[in-house]
Amino acid sequence: MQTDSTTRNAAETESARDEALGSVGALDASVESRLRAVAGRLRRYVLTEGVAAVVVFLVAAAAIQFLLDYGTRGLEWSMRAALSGAIALTAIYLVWRRVIMPLRHRFGFADIANLVERKHPELSSLLISAVQFSDGHIGPAASNSPDLVRSVIRQAGARAAAVDFGAVLDPSRSRRGVVMVTVSLALCVAAGVAAPDITRLWFYRNVLLQEIEWPKQTHLVVELIGGELIGARGDDLVIQAHAQGVQPREVDIVYETASGQTGRETMVTVGSSDAYGYRYTFKKAREDFTFHLVGGDDKTDTFTARLLERPHVTQTEMRIEPPAYTGLELLSLGDGERTARMLPGSELTLWINTNKPVVSAVLMANRETIAEAVKDDTRYRATCSPVESHTYHFALVDEVGLENRRPVRFSIRVTPDEPPRAGLKLVGVGNMITPAAILPIEVECSDTYGLATVDLIYRISRDGEEEEATIPLPSFTPSMTTLTTHVEWPVASEAMMPGERLTLSVRAADFNTVSGPGTSESAEISLNVVTRDELLAELARREQQYRIDFERLIDAQEQVRRGLLTVARRIGDADREETLGTSKLALPVELAPLERRQRNIAGSVNIIRQQFEQILSELRVNQLAGSTERERLGGGIVDPITSLAKRDLVTAADTLRQWARSSSDTDAREKASLIDSQQAAILSQMRKILANMIQWEGYQEVVSMLRDILRLQEELLAETRESLQEQGGDVFDD
Repeated sequence: MQTDSTTRNAAETESARDEALGSVGALDASVESRLRAVAGRLRRYVLTEGVAAVVVFLVAAAAIQFLLDYGTRGLEWSMRAALSGAIALTAIYLVWRRVIMPLRHRFGFADIANLVERKHPELSSLLISAVQFSDGHIGPAASNSPDLVRSVIRQAGARAAAVDFGAVLDPSRSRRGVVMVTVSLALCVAAGVAAPDITRLWFYRNVLLQEIEWPKQTHLVVELIGGELIGARGDDLVIQAHAQGVQPREVDIVYETASGQTGRETMVTVGSSDAYGYRYTFKKAREDFTFHLVGGDDKTDTFTARLLERPHVTQTEMRIEPPAYTGLELLSLGDGERTARMLPGSELTLWINTNKPVVSAVLMANRETIAEAVKDDTRYRATCSPVESHTYHFALVDEVGLENRRPVRFSIRVTPDEPPRAGLKLVGVGNMITPAAILPIEVECSDTYGLATVDLIYRISRDGEEEEATIPLPSFTPSMTTLTTHVEWPVASEAMMPGERLTLSVRAADFNTVSGPGTSESAEISLNVVTRDELLAELARREQQYRIDFERLIDAQEQVRRGLLTVARRIGDADREETLGTSKLALPVELAPLERRQRNIAGSVNIIRQQFEQILSELRVNQLAGSTERERLGGGIVDPITSLAKRDLVTAADTLRQWARSSSDTDAREKASLIDSQQAAILSQMRKILANMIQWEGYQEVVSMLRDILRLQEELLAETRESLQEQGGDVFDD
């Protein structure tokens, strides 16, 4: 329907044009023929340029296709087909675009007149107007004068007679197209004449798409077994090749991975000039790939490299069965737990799962074979009894000979069963005791897996001989892991005499049946048995020495007090001169050494306290501590010196530190006012304690003198008896 309407409109337009021409007249015949000639030349130029473009493209595409195919020593059939198809489609497009479509366009007189007017602007649009009027485009009669139209047409004819219409076209483009076509065809003919075999081979391969190889001087041989390269995923993969015929200077490997990654690398040349070899290493190859080699004028077939997983352990289980004597339960460690401690005599069993079937699984310790693993359902099991610490692993080999390069390791540390720990303490006992002493013995023994025996041993050295016996421990029961007990043992039970020596120790044994039993013995404690007087004399000597040490501490405390009074006096002077703020800046520097001396005195006093406590304890142990001794040592010395060491002296040192860190002048004055009274109280207490020490020393001297008199009297009596017995026989027999 649309076509009929278009035809009808064209007929009406032609009728209107004829009617208009009949009324105004036609275009000058010479002008019309000249316009028609220009239109014809224009179509020929367009045709020439279009054909030239198509021919040049085909020749250039054929040359590029030849270079690609010959340069790569043979493109794949699919690539050649795709390339030929692309060339054909492009050529068809060019024919349509550059030849058919331009020729379908009709060049009217108006188009040519427009070109002429551009070339000759002196026509002042007369030619275009005349062409339009002659085509009937004159508008309605009411607004246009036919005479004027005819006048325009006559003037256009007269004016155009002097104009060269042919000058509007440039023949050089057409001539260039003819030259390009000629040269292109000449090149094709020259190629066919100069190398007919190569031209024919190109035609067969790229036009007829036949599988015919290019002639080669080099033949590359890839060194493969079975035409396939098999390697381990993640390892370096080496590809080797050699060349037959002409040895190429370089050989490239072209590859494409399974994920689509492509690459081209130059292989390393190895060997001598007579027999080159080529090698390339894929570092830590992760995926399958295909590859071919290109070198000289040869290109190999495409080969496949298949990467397999090395066998490796995916899951583990470890089981340790301790020796029976320990009473421990079976220890089972799941996957991921590969470190364990075990006792000698334990049985170790390892289970592993692998990522693939293996033909061999061997338990190794470094390079030493320990045991061959046994297939246990889907797992592999190996059992051993380690006697020393090792790091174990399984050596796996799969069906194609791949081994596990990075094996899972099991760290087994064999820790021996330590012997029991035995400890012995005598609380408040010195190295001298009397025959009446009651020894407070503390026994501490332990073993991880249970104590078999615990013996409290004593040895008595008398008359050059040594007797050994044990003291019963009622609280001990075999299999106890810890024993802590206290025993009050009277020395009198063994009727020991002064001059003898007593040695105590504890021996413990465990239940170790593998490498034991393990035994241990505490350090020996040796005690000298002395008379009551000898012990008291020794304690008096020590007490006198401690008193002398205490006097030195009193002197040191007085020096601290004098130093503090000097600092306080300096602050008072600064206060009167209203320069306290300046003096306060030096307080930390001046008080720091005094504070250190005060704390050192406190520590030394505490040591003296411990020494007097030891004296009191030894008196109790040896049954020499009557109420008088307890009151004198405990109430008169130990108790007050304890308060002095742990409270008063520490408080004094803290006060010095607070004074040094005073935040204001008022605070500094308050702390300074407390210092002297505090120091005076401490010195008063120390002198009181010293007085108690000195008072008792006088009493001790009198007692010692009486003891000496009694001892001399007893010696005189004994000598008199011996003399009388010699003279009178049995008269004075007891």
